[in-house]
Amino acid sequence: MNAMRLVWVHFASCVALGCAARAQTYDFSAATAQLSNNLALYPGGVFVQVFQDDTEIFTYRGGGAIGLDTQVRLGSCTKWFSSAIVLRLVERGLFNLDDPIGNYLPIFNANGKGHVTIRQCFSMTSGLYETDVDYETAQTLTLTQSVNRIALNTPLAFPPGTQLAYEGDGMQVVGRICEVVTDKDWHTLAQDELFTPLGLTLSDYRNWIANPGIPGGARSTARTFQRFLRMILRNGLADDGSLYLTSRTVKEWFTNQTRGLPEYDAPWPPHAYPYGARPDYGHGSWILAHNPTNDLVEEITSPGAYGTFPWVDVKRRLRGIIEMNSAVGSPLLNNLRVLDALRAEIDASACHRLRTNRSPWSRWGRSSNCAGPRAHWKPPRT
Repeated sequence: MNAMRLVWVHFASCVALGCAARAQTYDFSAATAQLSNNLALYPGGVFVQVFQDDTEIFTYRGGGAIGLDTQVRLGSCTKWFSSAIVLRLVERGLFNLDDPIGNYLPIFNANGKGHVTIRQCFSMTSGLYETDVDYETAQTLTLTQSVNRIALNTPLAFPPGTQLAYEGDGMQVVGRICEVVTDKDWHTLAQDELFTPLGLTLSDYRNWIANPGIPGGARSTARTFQRFLRMILRNGLADDGSLYLTSRTVKEWFTNQTRGLPEYDAPWPPHAYPYGARPDYGHGSWILAHNPTNDLVEEITSPGAYGTFPWVDVKRRLRGIIEMNSAVGSPLLNNLRVLDALRAEIDASACHRLRTNRSPWSRWGRSSNCAGPRAHWKPPRT
């Protein structure tokens, strides 16, 4: 599908939903109940904020002190941040996504792993997979030290590009490549290529002492992450209107890199995602919803181990974040149920408007949003 058609389909869906024309009132009581009835899953509290384009349509805060400007550990939400930095350097021509890592780090050639590509490292298909030792999260190792140990000790569990295995070693390797081609340390890179251009205050890669943790070491706030999500929803434009990434580069986040590949390892629970299909991986983020009817990627996300769950939904023009900071893991299934409640209300409201709208635009969206009583997955009963 060419880029022009992709833009047109997104525009048509937006017109059908009335998302840009005026603020819409929704009844999100089901989403509120899903959170309120399960606050025990959010130790320390939870903060939820959802925008439809630039209109805040849902906010929830409960169970503790977490709020809009609370800095939390992002865990794997970091992968989305790191992906943006990598893509910025690709746009500057410092490397290509399909370059072998051995071109920049000879130690991988010396250990038979230099043929793995940068793209594979950021799409969870590198084959670099180690569960006994997590070099990418080792608190006392520098980025260089951790990557050298990955080169020496992390095996290739399968031929690169043939399976999906959720891991962080590959991303850690690419972080070191970014340092090599720019002659900057990762903290400086993050400031220059991400935090300053997008105005991401109270954001850093200092969850651990020496190791920036390319796949999981960042901290940030809900307010800050919303600026990042807004950039994606605006096709690469920063809050100040400057071009942060080109639309062609933004498309990398909406390109399914693992479609049809077997899963070596993935964290998603069964029966808890749109269209009944387990999420695939894009570039530094998950493909949460890939519509089998029109083949469009509609939702992307990058949930973290400490519970924070950001996402972008281009079908409904949504950007949202569920923020928490827990040491006991993420209530992933409940978060997905909250998203489903939000989708259901927005789609039901759109269908109501379409049934009463005589505009010629109303034919768009009727088939996708109003074909049946529910267009998305139904969470399993507990």
